[in-house]
Amino acid sequence: MHLNFLFILVLCAGQARAELSGLLSALHYFGLYSNGTSDSLGISRGQCHYSFDTYALLEERRTCATDDEHILHLTQAPPVRKPPFLIKCLQELEPSENGTAAEPGLLIMRSAKEIVSLLKPIGNATKRHEPGSCVVVHFCTASSLECARVAPVMNLLPHLFPTLPIAYVDAYEFGRFNAEFGIVSLPTLMIFHQGRPLIKYDPSWSDSEKRSFGKFIMRHTNVRTVDPQAIHPDILNRSRREPLSNVPIVQTDYYLGLAWAFILACLANYLRQTVFWKQLVEMVQRNWRESEETQMEMVD
Repeated sequence: MHLNFLFILVLCAGQARAELSGLLSALHYFGLYSNGTSDSLGISRGQCHYSFDTYALLEERRTCATDDEHILHLTQAPPVRKPPFLIKCLQELEPSENGTAAEPGLLIMRSAKEIVSLLKPIGNATKRHEPGSCVVVHFCTASSLECARVAPVMNLLPHLFPTLPIAYVDAYEFGRFNAEFGIVSLPTLMIFHQGRPLIKYDPSWSDSEKRSFGKFIMRHTNVRTVDPQAIHPDILNRSRREPLSNVPIVQTDYYLGLAWAFILACLANYLRQTVFWKQLVEMVQRNWRESEETQMEMVD
């Protein structure tokens, strides 16, 4: 009698354990339960290891997924960041007329001849890892709101990098350079080495310009900034408003007007060929004829 009762108790305990194990397996499959061991984290649900225990506990009934997105981070290696595109630049301060070092400042390009003269190579260096003349060119225009927002930073940038020529090119005035250098948005900062454009930077609204512009230059060249505290306060105050203005200039864009005129002409030509336009014309003509007939009857 006692043996029968003990056998029934063991059988019920085994069945309850099997049901509990099946429930936990289902919860674990849907990501609602985890035993927290390193072994469970290292085994994918896509791999079903069958044995006598899994057969006895009914674990073979669970569906095996083909993959497990919850442990992919344990098997995948972190992405390797590419090394920076380093350019070696010649660093020499240009002397002034009296023989001392000239005060750095933003170079405003007035003509295409000045741009070509600025980008003229120095020496015979042909590769970016060879020391050569480097020029940072800021492509922008005075009527752009974003260009006006970054203008104080660009005015201060030549004082942070006194050994690096930094120039400003009006992308609206010198439009042919946009296609030649691949300028698709404003503002754009581009580094030239021996007259060849190598890398460009398009800052976004979320970037901190003081840090992003300086980081961009230091990441891709061997030029480093001076101590910002060594810059005279008068230069800091003057760089907020000149030489580039922090207020956009309102000017008439004739090319934009021609573009809108072309779009409206195409739209009118398209509407003229639609059924709605034909019905509208017929309705106007019919009403016009009826009004003329009514007037003739009144005259008669």
